Amino acid sequence: MQRYLIIFLVVILFSGLTGGIVYPQVKKDITITEMVSQGWMRDVDLELAKRFTAETGIKVDIQIVPAAQHHDLLKAKLNTGEAPDIFWIQTNPFAIRTEIDPERNCVDLTNEKWVKVMNPLRIPSVSYNNRVYGLMLWHNSPEFVFFYNKTLFKRLGLLAPTTYRTFMNACEKILKSGVTPIYEFTSQGWHQVLAFAQIGGRYEELHPGLYERLNNNQIKFAEVPAMLQALKQMKEIADRGYYGKDFLANDGTKTVELLATGKVAMTLANPGTVKEIKKAYPDCPYEWGLFLIPIVDNQTYPFNPNGPARFVYKMGKNIDAVKKYFEFLTRKENLQYRLDNHPEWTNLDVTTKIQQHWLPMERELMARIPKNKYKLVLQSGVKYFNEQWMEVGKDIEAMYIGVLTPEQVLKNIDERRTKMAKAIGDPAWK
Repeated sequence: MQRYLIIFLVVILFSGLTGGIVYPQVKKDITITEMVSQGWMRDVDLELAKRFTAETGIKVDIQIVPAAQHHDLLKAKLNTGEAPDIFWIQTNPFAIRTEIDPERNCVDLTNEKWVKVMNPLRIPSVSYNNRVYGLMLWHNSPEFVFFYNKTLFKRLGLLAPTTYRTFMNACEKILKSGVTPIYEFTSQGWHQVLAFAQIGGRYEELHPGLYERLNNNQIKFAEVPAMLQALKQMKEIADRGYYGKDFLANDGTKTVELLATGKVAMTLANPGTVKEIKKAYPDCPYEWGLFLIPIVDNQTYPFNPNGPARFVYKMGKNIDAVKKYFEFLTRKENLQYRLDNHPEWTNLDVTTKIQQHWLPMERELMARIPKNKYKLVLQSGVKYFNEQWMEVGKDIEAMYIGVLTPEQVLKNIDERRTKMAKAIGDPAWK
């Protein structure tokens, strides 16, 4: 009997070695790869990834790509079938189709419970054909308005400008005082586009129905007088030295330092910049404020329900692990941790009840602007513009140095829009 038992055990062992019996396999280490443009993640996001690893054992390899390279690199990776498990894009209801072709490249996340955490106004930006493909966890501050030194303005007898003329007068007075009026940076390729795009509501005011006409290919950018005027005014600001001598080489990394030390008076930024100043320069004596971009006499509030969002690569090998990661990020305690420890954000636009940290300056601005002045920014209201953001940035930089005229910048935008529209078969461009 003992001999038969030994033979039986040997048979079992041999069968296991040859595949006759399947044994549970110990899972190998899983590493999620995540590709994101520089500036969309902060240290708190890296810390949350570490906490996720500590909880699950799943590692997160975060690849931060320079902003000027992110768009082209992601396109190349998607085209070659080598995209990371998670990738970010700056999305909106139009860009999601033209940027990443979600049905082909992305995992359908419609039935994930955390979808309800997102503000319903943001869901169209991560959806296509009534299916949800992305996760957007972003703030709802007045984004990229002028952040300015109120103390300096008061000393020079200046009020926050509401027209282009008063803005230029303020810049001239500030420059003569020995301070650079505006910190602008173009080397990252994206910041210089803001002055043109954030005032899209003003273009719509001056040309009612403009967004709809642009989206139906009934008018071109080059045919919009207000857009041409905006570019000419931006060029004048640069030519008069209000951006300073080095703005073409600036990369944005000295924003906090130059503001806090009084070397520049203002910049296009978010209200939370004051948090960064207080942390880095706790003894900074200045008071800060916000005002709307007054190019083309704009006084519309830059309403933008869109923003950077994460998507899951459909051909990725770690889809289940990524879903766990997204569930982790959208838990109440982790949403709160992210907001509490973000160096710039003052709020997080989610349906989950968390403790927000709105600043008085942003509440004041938002309350002061009538609701009928809340207008969609250009990149969220018009097709095929957001997708060429970096190219527009290069053209504006070329305009600043005299290589392109404002008219040529608009013509280039139109040509790229036509190319993108025809590539996806937009019937308005047939």
